[in-house]
Amino acid sequence: MRVIYKLGAVLTELRFIKIAFLALLFFSYNTLFSQKAEIILGRPTSNGITVSVRVAVDYLIQIEYGLSKDNLEFKTADFLQVDGYPLEIELASLLVDKKYYYRISYRKNGTTIINKSDIYSFHTQRAKGSSFTFTLEADEHLYDKKGVRSLYDICLNNQLLDEPDFMMSLGDIFGDDHYPFTITEEEIKQLHENYRPILGQITHSIPFYVCLGNHEGEMDYYLNYKPADNIAYYSTLYRKLFYPNPFPNDFYSGNTQKEAFGI
Repeated sequence: MRVIYKLGAVLTELRFIKIAFLALLFFSYNTLFSQKAEIILGRPTSNGITVSVRVAVDYLIQIEYGLSKDNLEFKTADFLQVDGYPLEIELASLLVDKKYYYRISYRKNGTTIINKSDIYSFHTQRAKGSSFTFTLEADEHLYDKKGVRSLYDICLNNQLLDEPDFMMSLGDIFGDDHYPFTITEEEIKQLHENYRPILGQITHSIPFYVCLGNHEGEMDYYLNYKPADNIAYYSTLYRKLFYPNPFPNDFYSGNTQKEAFGI
C-alpha cells in the first residue's frame, strides 16, 4: 500500500510540474507574440491564401501585398484584434503561379504609430505540369520527452532553406493523450497555442498543413466520453482556432460529414 501511495504521489507531482511548465510556456509565448506579428499561412489555392495573424489585443492589423517587395500595392481593410486569438485574413483574387510578397502593418487602436513586420512571401498554386517543392515532418512531440526543441529548430531552418511551396506535419504535433480523461481544456488550449511562435519561425513564408496523429486525441473513442467536455472536442476546436487547415470548398475536396457538438 505504501508503494502504491508513493507512486501516486510521484505521478501527481509530475503532473503538477507539467502543468506549471505549460503555464510558463504560455506566459513566455504570449509575451513574445505581443511584441511582434505571429503568422501562420494556410489554405493556399491557385488565387488566394489565408493569413492567420495575431499581435496583441486592441491592435488594428492590415496586410500590404504585391508582386514586388518594392511595391506592395494592395492593402486589406483594417481588422481589430480584440480577444488575443488569431485573425484569419484571406487574400483573394490573386494571380495563378505567382510569387507574392507581403508584410503585416499593425498599430494600437486609437494611436497613429504603425509597426511593420519584415517582408515575407508565398507562391500561389503553380501551373499544371510544372515542378514544385514541399516538405514533410512528423512526430514532433515537443510536449513530451520524445521531442528535442533544439533539433526541431534545426529541422525548421532546413525546411526554410528548401524554400518549399508548402509544408505538412503528419501528426503528433499538438496533442497529448497521456492523460486523456483528466487533461483540462486550458492544457489543451496551451498545447495548441504554444506551437504557434515556434512554427511561426518559418510559416510566415511557408503555408502549413497539419494531419492528425494518433496522439492528437481527436477520435470518437474520446468524443463519446463526457460529450462536449473531452479531449477530442477541445483538441478539434483549438486546432481549428489556431491553425488555418483546409476545409471542403471549390478548391479543396474533403469529408463533408458534420460531426457532433459543432466541431
